[in-house]
Formats: sequence, structure tokens, C-alpha cells
Amino acid sequence: MTTNNARCAFLRSYHLPAILLHYRRLVRAMQGIAMLNGMEAAGCIRDLKAGRRWSSEAVNRYGGTHKVTVDAWKYRKAISLQAATAA
Repeated sequence: MTTNNARCAFLRSYHLPAILLHYRRLVRAMQGIAMLNGMEAAGCIRDLKAGRRWSSEAVNRYGGTHKVTVDAWKYRKAISLQAATAA
């Protein structure tokens, strides 16, 4: 088994509840940006880390795993900057 195949096999077995616990803020941002539920957001993160461009139907409609993740990250950054300037 090559290194890439081993990595993909590991990430496919990545449990979605563990992703939900580890990436809470990113999952919350993905839910707000792309109107995903928690499991779709966790599946998107797992698929992105496995190197896949497409995930569930909701993610695909938005533009793929990379676009959802980038937009969620930008949204999270904008919200944190907004909170910092308001304080």
C-alpha cells in the first residue's frame, strides 16, 4: 500500500463525530455559509483531507469541498475580526 492510499484509507475511517468535536468552529461556519447540517460538514472536511474535490449533494451544489472550506474559513475570520473591533 502506498503512502497516499494509506492516508486515504485512514481518513475514510475517520469518525464523523470526532471531526465534529475537533473542528467545531469550522463546522459551525460551514453550516452558516453552505446551509449544511453537522454530518454533511464533517463529511466535507473528511473528504477534503482525503483529497477529494466532491462530497455530498449539498457540498457539490455549493462548488465542492475546497470552495465550502475556503468560504467558511473567510467567514470565520471576518466574524472574529468584527468581534475584535467591536470590543
